[in-house]
Order: sequence, then C-alpha cells, then structure tokens
Amino acid sequence: MERFNMQVMLKDGKFADYDVKTDRKAQYYEVYDKETLIATFKDDKNGSFAIDTNTTNIDEDLQSRIAEQLKGFSV
Repeated sequence: MERFNMQVMLKDGKFADYDVKTDRKAQYYEVYDKETLIATFKDDKNGSFAIDTNTTNIDEDLQSRIAEQLKGFSV
C-alpha cells in the first residue's frame, strides 16, 4: 500500500494535513485526518477525482480542494 502526506489550503487560508492511502494501480484513494478515514475518492484515469464515500460528511468546498490535490498523486 502506498501512503502519502498531503496539505490542503482551507477556505479560511489555513492549511490542513491529510494522509492518503492507495494500492498501486488502484482507482480508489482513501483520505485520512490523523487516523480517521474522512473520504474515499475514485480516480477516473483521465486526471479527475470524484468522491466515492464521504464518511465524515466533508463539505463540497473541501471535497473539491482534496480532489484537486489528488491530481498529483496518481500512482
């Protein structure tokens, strides 16, 4: 399993740290806040990510910010 650290700028200008876990060649990327799974995103293999599961009900703004950052993590 691959594991990455990711920083996302929040709408208030602060930064939040998240961990991303995925298997090599997998379509799904799990995003964790500390040890809590907050969401799973699906890689459409065309450079876009869409939320698949939203376990902690993150808002649309954070979803789009995370999806944008994930574009640099395709393995």
